[in-house]
Amino acid sequence: MQKAFHRRFLIVILLLLATASCFAALPRPVGYVNDFANVIGRDHRQQMEDVATSLKDEHGVELAVVTIRTAAPLTPKDYATQLFNEWGIGGPEDSGLLILLSVDDREIQVEVGYGLEGVLPDGKVGAILDQAVVPHLAKGEYGQGLLAGAKVFKGELAGEHYELGRREDDWLVAFIIFILIAVIVTYLYRRQEPKGPGGTVHRPRPVRVPRFPHGGGGGFGGFGGGRSGGGGAGRKF
Repeated sequence: MQKAFHRRFLIVILLLLATASCFAALPRPVGYVNDFANVIGRDHRQQMEDVATSLKDEHGVELAVVTIRTAAPLTPKDYATQLFNEWGIGGPEDSGLLILLSVDDREIQVEVGYGLEGVLPDGKVGAILDQAVVPHLAKGEYGQGLLAGAKVFKGELAGEHYELGRREDDWLVAFIIFILIAVIVTYLYRRQEPKGPGGTVHRPRPVRVPRFPHGGGGGFGGFGGGRSGGGGAGRKF
């Protein structure tokens, strides 16, 4: 009887420990820029503080930039979500944005509040990271990369849309999609051709399939109370 009790008690303790391991010991904010990994230079830090202050004063958006050594035992995504909600970034309007750099995990995560998801959908956030941030991080330019991201996100939220270059393989994908559409349209068109007396086919004027234009270019938005909508994006570097 006593052994059974001890066994159950041990199981409960193990379950509690397993549950506790799912939650990281989160730091407390020290400002808009929280360089817990000590990888941001003074100049970049000040410029990011200025960007965040401007966002708050002009647009009511709270931006937090955070660096950590590792998100373990969590993934950087889970850590970012928990940190966003714990700090309440964005206030009651949920107009918050968190840029989290996990240095040893070599990963950056951007968490977007509910109130900003219409301006900064996941695809746009990922594209900004790919083209404006990750190239700097891959070279160890952490401060420069985070500052570049903060500036671009500020521009998006201010309506100054960042023009993203089209990747080289985008046109190949577009061409393949065009061919598939053309084949499907042709197949459906031929199946629906009307037949006259004697089985002869009366062919109306051919349907012109729109052609893709040639050329490049393309386009790709103290804390308290804010909640993450689960939106955003993350990238390894």
